[in-house]
Amino acid sequence: MLHDIYGNALSTRSPEAQAAFDLALRQIRTLHGDPIATLDAALDHDPRFGLAWITRAIVLAQVTDRMFEGEIARSLREAHACRLDAREQAHAGAARSWAEGRFREGAMAFARISREAPRDLLAVQNAHVGCFFIGAQFELRDIPLAALRASRVGEEGHHALLGMAAFGLEECGDYAAAEAFGLEAVELELEDAWATHAVAHVYEMRGEVAIGRDWLEDTAGGWSEDCGFAYHNWWHLALLHLDAQNPQAALKLYDERVRPRDSANVVLEMLDASALLWRLHLDGVDTGDRFTRLARVWEEKIEDGILAFNDLHAIMAFLGAGRRDLAERTLQSMRRAANGAGDNAMMTHDVGLALADGFLAFDAKRHAEAVDRLAPVRAIAQRFGGSHAQRDVISLTLLHAAINGGMRSTAEALAAERLAHKPQSPWANRLAVAAKTAGATASTK
Repeated sequence: MLHDIYGNALSTRSPEAQAAFDLALRQIRTLHGDPIATLDAALDHDPRFGLAWITRAIVLAQVTDRMFEGEIARSLREAHACRLDAREQAHAGAARSWAEGRFREGAMAFARISREAPRDLLAVQNAHVGCFFIGAQFELRDIPLAALRASRVGEEGHHALLGMAAFGLEECGDYAAAEAFGLEAVELELEDAWATHAVAHVYEMRGEVAIGRDWLEDTAGGWSEDCGFAYHNWWHLALLHLDAQNPQAALKLYDERVRPRDSANVVLEMLDASALLWRLHLDGVDTGDRFTRLARVWEEKIEDGILAFNDLHAIMAFLGAGRRDLAERTLQSMRRAANGAGDNAMMTHDVGLALADGFLAFDAKRHAEAVDRLAPVRAIAQRFGGSHAQRDVISLTLLHAAINGGMRSTAEALAAERLAHKPQSPWANRLAVAAKTAGATASTK
């Protein structure tokens, strides 16, 4: 019987398929290379390799793009026709739940596999990513922490467990532990882009601008080449430039690293592009025609209805481009999604619609309405996924609505909250000053 690099039994009898699958596992955990091409190579050697088909399906599903629906369905059909052991059958069930929009069910199914087989790092990673999408912060932390009981320094994938734990610890506010775990992970594996990003989150949340910039620049040699996640770590560097009040450096990173190709229709990259441009837009920075170019690609996704998180970022791009018509179309699509099935219905109903309404109100300069819509839902926004750093765009929009609307007390409260978390941030300090003069400046906004 053959085993994967973590020691788990595999149903394939092909050493060549096993070797390709092992390479795909390394690519998946470091976010480097093209794991789909590598899984396809494994399947060329053994078309009945069920776990390769299952893994192909979940990797594509986690891209959150309707364009891959056919390939995801085909992969799951092929897996169903294969001979699978009990662990692989559990993987198939978890992937199927995820692909059908039952994200929580899928994530928790992968978590069950990881509890029973803590050396199944693929299950751990799928559970961890799933928890990120559904905003399950404690599980995001605890699933990799639990798996560490079966892993030691020097063993295959140990760095990845440390990196996942680091991100979960950061999202739960344990910044010191997150930094320690993340630094150790990157020391063990320079190409661990996820661990690098976990440490970047720590510096973002603490407002440690200079330390964060140096960290990302010093480690870029490990995560910036042939890495499918590099755009996101560059995005983190751009956020730190914004915190330092250097918008031109952020725009340069947008053009060269975050969004170097206007035609790229990778949703996860488009999310970061929208979020960065919207932050610049809030600060009154001229972004040229970047919003317009980004909106053209987002327009293709209006009816996707996969995640409310994605829909909100599409709305940012449309509003920034002056295409309120497309933003309204997205809102109508979200209303249909809220009445549909799967977890996105809940995400949209509980969080997405209120946020979309709030952003539309902000764009229309109905600032009091924007505050009324955004403020109550901000406390539960983790329910529609993303990280604290990503969801900070909600707090920033809320603060700017209060400032622009002359709601001085609200603006001061929000600015003080931000400054308490990030006392070293030049941006937070400037916004605190702006909040104190909110009533005087409101008429010009």
